[in-house]
Amino acid sequence: MRAPILKEKILRELAVKEEISVKELLAKFKINRPYLYRILRSVESNGAIILETGRIKVVDKKVLLYTWGEEKRKIFQVVRGATYRVRPKKVRDFVVFSGTSALWLLGKVLEPSFGTAYIKKDDLDMLKQIGIKREGYPIRFYSYDEDVFNYTMGIRGYRLAIIEQVIADALGEGIYTRAIKELLEEMRN
Repeated sequence: MRAPILKEKILRELAVKEEISVKELLAKFKINRPYLYRILRSVESNGAIILETGRIKVVDKKVLLYTWGEEKRKIFQVVRGATYRVRPKKVRDFVVFSGTSALWLLGKVLEPSFGTAYIKKDDLDMLKQIGIKREGYPIRFYSYDEDVFNYTMGIRGYRLAIIEQVIADALGEGIYTRAIKELLEEMRN
């Protein structure tokens, strides 16, 4: 099974923009029209978007995020991240925290164990040097999608993925807690 990485990028773009044209997606991701429409129709059948006359509009962001979470679960099954025991403070300058590790930084869970973090391939050697000490929490690092670094926010000196990505990653990790429900409510308000 191939990891649906391109589908994830499209879902991220929909979650961020909420309304976008098909032409914009075709240009940004350089994919063919039939493949894009196949993805969009599957998301539309879930009730997350409306697709009409070349425009896409998100009508139910919660459903979109749960759909994205399902795709993340597939990605995490295929793309195995590298797990290192680290103190988040020691790696915060070159990673983007997401999933459970971001929920910990937001004060929504007690510890970041087995959370997700994204790292650029160029920084893997630095991570290995820090991770060799085996101090801290086990965090799973992924380098398959450096595009995540373009969709971040800063919290207390840490770089976190956008909240939509955090929720999708947490769902992909298999986490469904009151914390996710609270974040979805905060997004609505």
